[in-house]
Amino acid sequence: MRSFWIFGNQLSHDLEMLDHVKADDVIVMIEATSRAMWRKYHKQKLVLIFSAMRHFAAELRDRGFTVDYHEADSFQDAWNDHFSRFDPEAIHYTAVTDEPMERKLKQFGDQHELIEHTDVPLFYLTKQEAVDTLGSEPWRMDRFYRHMRKRFDVLLEDGKAKGGKWSFDADNRQPPRSGLTFPPAIHFRPDAITTDVIRKVETTFSDHPGQIEPFAWPVTRDEARRALKRFVDERLETFGPYQDAMLTENPEMSHSLLSAAINVGLLTPHEVIEASCATDAPLASVEGFVRQILGWREYMRAVYVALMPDYRDVNTFNHERDLPGLFWDADTDLNCMHESLKPVVERAHNHHIQRLMVLGNYATLFEISPQQTSDWFNEMYIDAYDWVVLPNVLGMALHADGGRLATKPYIASGKYIDRMSDYCKGCKYNPKHTTEADACPFNALYWNFIDKHEERFSNNQRMKMMVRNWQGRDDDVKADILAKARQTLTDSP
Repeated sequence: MRSFWIFGNQLSHDLEMLDHVKADDVIVMIEATSRAMWRKYHKQKLVLIFSAMRHFAAELRDRGFTVDYHEADSFQDAWNDHFSRFDPEAIHYTAVTDEPMERKLKQFGDQHELIEHTDVPLFYLTKQEAVDTLGSEPWRMDRFYRHMRKRFDVLLEDGKAKGGKWSFDADNRQPPRSGLTFPPAIHFRPDAITTDVIRKVETTFSDHPGQIEPFAWPVTRDEARRALKRFVDERLETFGPYQDAMLTENPEMSHSLLSAAINVGLLTPHEVIEASCATDAPLASVEGFVRQILGWREYMRAVYVALMPDYRDVNTFNHERDLPGLFWDADTDLNCMHESLKPVVERAHNHHIQRLMVLGNYATLFEISPQQTSDWFNEMYIDAYDWVVLPNVLGMALHADGGRLATKPYIASGKYIDRMSDYCKGCKYNPKHTTEADACPFNALYWNFIDKHEERFSNNQRMKMMVRNWQGRDDDVKADILAKARQTLTDSP
């Protein structure tokens, strides 16, 4: 007999590997305590993975597969037990994308024959296809995205972009307005399996961060498909225009909340794209969502596969400050940070603009270590995995790779946050002030960053206007701003 190892982020009934399982073969699934302690993962993330694994194992048994499911201290302990009972001739597994797990697999390869299967349908592209599609540097997401649209015939008419444009991003940047409301997302009540997992996590991983209840994430394919239907039927229409907006009383807004289900295999990116393209939602909303899945998600994974393992150590700006404690408890009087961190502590999630333009912006301007920042993202988000966190945080949010992934750093002053949110109305800091006592810290720090890296960005097409703006200011004004920035950094935790 042979063993087929399914990991906790490969919970798809469409795995190519399953087509090779015969009647006398065994599927192995391991709920390893040591793996859950590689990092201090958010409690809700652990609940999601363990519960989804247990539900998936039950579904496989219902389909007639033999499943050897282990709750073990480590992978090795589980395999020792498995081999003592089954003695398989080989271990089959679906290709993993996270480099730390690849290193772990090599340890098993020294002892047993390992046979790798393709990782589709977890992505549109296999690893090799992803690297080939990137091509030679410089890489650009827009070019990658257009190629994916053409290759997979998504939102095309007669081979050309539907609606005459490849991107409707300019239509999807509306700020929030008074009285704005959104159809609610679907939330799920924990069943007996999930309730049992919650008790385990609360006991075994009691020192891990984050709140554990209420837990409302989909943990089965059926629940994930219901969540997808709710999104495309009721929420996709308003996703597009307000996808960059942020609201205090509604952190979810019209965001899909599907990334966690996609990243563990409960939904395939193919079916998510197909469902969104089959709706009557405005084209700008559909295209904006498609770009996140078919463009951004596949591009992040391709960059990761192409550049690891060295990519994890990039630090172009030599930022070395420690990540402050407020990232774990949201305890700060900087209201945009409080409102962006609060849903992460409570539910292990916030949306992409909070991640990029508030938290990533803070880490860049406050000169926080890129590695500490990416570690925090990896630990605290329910949809986080190495393959998506490192390029998204190090490359896109922090520009720590020097521009290999994105053309510019995504930094902003408090004025941007004020325009795109209602956060500043409840804050002690004034987004219109730069050097005054109540000035928003982002303002002086923004110009401090421009000043420090003036030479680097003076010829950057997307940054040179701001560099010239800075260069044209009076020397005394610049000195006051830089003094304020130094004081802000000195006073910050």
